[in-house]
Amino acid sequence: MADRPDLAASAALAERVRRPVTFCYLDILGDVVRVTDAPYSMKIVGSGDEDMDGFTFEAVDTRVVSVGPVKAKDGGTDTVTLQLSGLIGVDGELMNQIGNKANWQGRDARLWKAMLHPDDLTQIGALWSFYTGYMSVPKIVGDQSSQTISLELESYLAFFGQSSGRTYLDQQMYDSGDLSAELAIAIANGAAQPN
Repeated sequence: MADRPDLAASAALAERVRRPVTFCYLDILGDVVRVTDAPYSMKIVGSGDEDMDGFTFEAVDTRVVSVGPVKAKDGGTDTVTLQLSGLIGVDGELMNQIGNKANWQGRDARLWKAMLHPDDLTQIGALWSFYTGYMSVPKIVGDQSSQTISLELESYLAFFGQSSGRTYLDQQMYDSGDLSAELAIAIANGAAQPN
């Protein structure tokens, strides 16, 4: 799987009329989501990507599902926002999964692009990967008549670049005989042994 368009897709991108489509993979625990904004569902074969090959990406209405822009910068990309349909009753299963952070937080999210011929909507060239990251913070936006799920995705670099706030200095709380924190502080302060 390439991380940029191949020659055929690049030529299609240069045309005056173009039809790019997006494929989205969300590793929600117990129910992986594979969707596309192509005008028809597509079963992917021969991409060489285990998250794609042999799976069908279901066509979704772009009025209720959308992918925000992916903007590259130093240290990774900006946060990418997905808008998913979140209507009670219609999307109840997804709403229940989103309600449990363990089902989505920190799990993989991937996006790919492809080019379709603007006239007959056949695929031009190969798919290419353009975003890989982690699901971060979903928010329910709206009311019962027009509710959506706004799901933020963080790039791997941004995700690992955040300070965790974790420390080993409180290890003694879990093991009363562990003096490693005191020893580390003593060494940092130039003392031979902890007090």
